Amino acid sequence: MSVLGLGLDLCPVERMRTAIERHGDRFVRRIFTERESSYCMERKLPWECLAARFAAKEATSKALGAPRGISWHDVEVMPARTGEHGPTVVMSRRAREVAEQKGVRSMLLSITHAGGMAAAVAVAVA
Repeated sequence: MSVLGLGLDLCPVERMRTAIERHGDRFVRRIFTERESSYCMERKLPWECLAARFAAKEATSKALGAPRGISWHDVEVMPARTGEHGPTVVMSRRAREVAEQKGVRSMLLSITHAGGMAAAVAVAVA
């Protein structure tokens, strides 16, 4: 296994809460896929979940080299399923194209939130 890229991002949970309160569903739809927003909105603290996914999208883009043209919906963060080690990154359109050009076979992802911050680390693997 070869590491082709590494990305790290932090997102203040309060910043996400404020953005959602100010811009509502329009903001959520612009940044997150339907599956991401549905999953997070079912949570006790949806803005914490969304902040973690926002950080994961940013970390994934950085792991790919932060290329131009990747839209928010080109990177989708799905929750871990029973027996899996962590959440899954689903890349489409431009993100998938860049990943294929760079020889990325998978993206490892770890997300967390504590102390008012959400964080994500993404590792692009050949």
